[in-house]
Amino acid sequence: MLSFLSLAKNSRLANSITSIAVGKFDGLHLGHQELLKKLDAHGAILCIEQDNGVLLPKKYRSFYVKYPMFYLQLEIVRDKNDKEFVGFLQSVLPNLKYIVVGYDFRFGKNRFYYPFDLSRYFKGEVIVVNEVFYKKLSVHSGLIKELLLNGNVKQASKLLGRLYGVRGGIIKGQGLGKRKLYATINIQNDGFLLPQEGVYAGFIQLGAQSAESKKYPAVIFVGNRLSTDKSFSIEGHLLGVEVEVKEREAEFYFARKIRNNRKFENLESLKEQICYDINEAYRILKVKHDG
Repeated sequence: MLSFLSLAKNSRLANSITSIAVGKFDGLHLGHQELLKKLDAHGAILCIEQDNGVLLPKKYRSFYVKYPMFYLQLEIVRDKNDKEFVGFLQSVLPNLKYIVVGYDFRFGKNRFYYPFDLSRYFKGEVIVVNEVFYKKLSVHSGLIKELLLNGNVKQASKLLGRLYGVRGGIIKGQGLGKRKLYATINIQNDGFLLPQEGVYAGFIQLGAQSAESKKYPAVIFVGNRLSTDKSFSIEGHLLGVEVEVKEREAEFYFARKIRNNRKFENLESLKEQICYDINEAYRILKVKHDG
């Protein structure tokens, strides 16, 4: 994770950057990807950070982009006017030719300034990317967050351009699943926005983030274990395979919600429901069921 201010100490890298996309980039969704298409071969990304819930924690964002990504706390530029903001960018990037922003980009105190204000003082070209739609839905992080919080992971993934995933370190569960229910892999959330509590069909990728790593079909649970110890958990059961888990981390990908979280009176009823959930996951994911 690179600080934008650190570029002032790396003149060689700073001088090589000729275009920059400026924004939050907290999800790298379809709208963000359109901005990145406007960068030239010597482009970079400037993420202006706010301390609130994000779709994609910054330590994982570089996996999805080919350009160097730099971070800047909002407080540093929050009160700058248009002249000061442009001057700040050019003081760090002296060979800047293109600034790429979205149609809804705002900056300065009380978000007073608009994209066209950048052109008043920037000698290069300001490229403003129009609103991006997916089937008449405007693609933006706020809507994606709302969809996730309502359990609509399928629609959220359409706007993201990929399945929504939550990554974290693998931790020990309560041990009940393997003994009396179904064996699960448990993870600790590493800063991702969690979807609504419930049971989902999805995939689990074991190990470090990699495009080549296998994704195993799975049924995934997020929420408080109302029928057992009441503790919160993120756990998944692999469909049709037994894997000796040696990795330290995993990512859970959410394809579609199966049902809400609810309490069962006994373990027999819970196991019967989990069996149904597993069969539903097989059906949703179109995975052959040999059982």
